[in-house]
Amino acid sequence: MSASSRQQRAFAVYLSLGPDRSLAALAAVLRADPSRAGLRRAPSLSTIEDWSVKYRWQERIAEVDRQAREEAEREHLNWVKQHRERLRQEGLLLQQRGIEWLKNKQTDEVTAHEAIRAIDTGFKLEAMALGEATQRIVVEDDDERLQRLSDEELELLIRHAREAQSASSPREGEAPSG
Repeated sequence: MSASSRQQRAFAVYLSLGPDRSLAALAAVLRADPSRAGLRRAPSLSTIEDWSVKYRWQERIAEVDRQAREEAEREHLNWVKQHRERLRQEGLLLQQRGIEWLKNKQTDEVTAHEAIRAIDTGFKLEAMALGEATQRIVVEDDDERLQRLSDEELELLIRHAREAQSASSPREGEAPSG
């Protein structure tokens, strides 16, 4: 067996010793069981030290560690992307559900407050998934007044908003103004 082949086998054992590895520890492991590296007899510590310098073991270990860190970072980024996409989808679903509740509202179903809360939560989830702010720094007075409205008052506002929207939308067959 060539010295190059012997050092490759010794390096594999050295690498397997983990972050607390040392050349002295490798020498001790190979003295105790040379067959662990597929060797008939253990190399001396000075031979291991020579191999380490000649074959750049420390640089090779640093490269293996760097590649492992990069792979872990890629996996983490992939997980974050998947998590954000799930949040975005859930946010969109909540928004859609809230809008459906408002459009098809029956008196015994979801309250207008709950529907609006679903839409608001959906917007926040989507914004969070996209990396945008989910809270306003300044709270407007309108928010407080809106929260004090009854379901009937909210429904009236919604009805007026729908009527205003349909009045401003071009009718079928008409060209939009502007």
